[in-house]
Amino acid sequence: MMDFTIKVFLTVARMNSFTKAAEVLNCSQPAVTHQIKNLESLLKTRLFNRDQNRIELTSAGKTFLRYSEQIHHLYQRAVAELHEITNQMAGDIHLGAVSLMGKYLLPRILGDFRKQYPMVNLSMLVGNSKEVLGFLEKNMIELAIVSEPIPSRHVVAFPFYRDHLTVVVHPSHVWSGKESITVAELYREDFISREIGSGTREFFLRSLDLPVRAEDLKTVMVLGSSEAVKMAVIGEMGFSILSRLATRSEVEL
Repeated sequence: MMDFTIKVFLTVARMNSFTKAAEVLNCSQPAVTHQIKNLESLLKTRLFNRDQNRIELTSAGKTFLRYSEQIHHLYQRAVAELHEITNQMAGDIHLGAVSLMGKYLLPRILGDFRKQYPMVNLSMLVGNSKEVLGFLEKNMIELAIVSEPIPSRHVVAFPFYRDHLTVVVHPSHVWSGKESITVAELYREDFISREIGSGTREFFLRSLDLPVRAEDLKTVMVLGSSEAVKMAVIGEMGFSILSRLATRSEVEL
């Protein structure tokens, strides 16, 4: 359908990458490239300038982008109105979620939703808070689920789920078995951190209300996912601070 070709073009234009567009569209990069080449052949003009691993819209591409956004929006409105007329709950929902929610909470919720509304197509992009909000700003998704609201004049934030952060250590660690520790103790042990941009990281760093700077934590490793952090804790590299959702299975075992 022409709608898919427009969707491919919009995704490539917003992501500035054939590879990233393929990931978002859940198809191969050659398939994305083929769609763009066919579109350029149909329009008899080049839409993208390609420079090694970088691409950018040509003047013609920028013009076509403006009209493509209108076409895609009108198509979505038409489909939505037709579903209302026939009393159907159908269509596409594009979500974005931080890895914590995308891995440990949302699958069960979305599974129940899918059973209730089988004609709704769900898709979900996963990343850290900054990446997910970037997807929202580029109109790749309609709803972003992040660790905490990040101020923006262009989005509305509301509470969805209340999580708890907790200190996690290896069973042989000196803190293991203690009912509580002081915040000051956090600065004296090796610390495994999430990456910059992680909502979990930003939240607990602001929560360390001490004269000592948060940067003075003895950070020995920075990792890009809760899974990697857990493996480092299991490997006795130090302690970390993670969501109870992320550690629930390990604690139960």
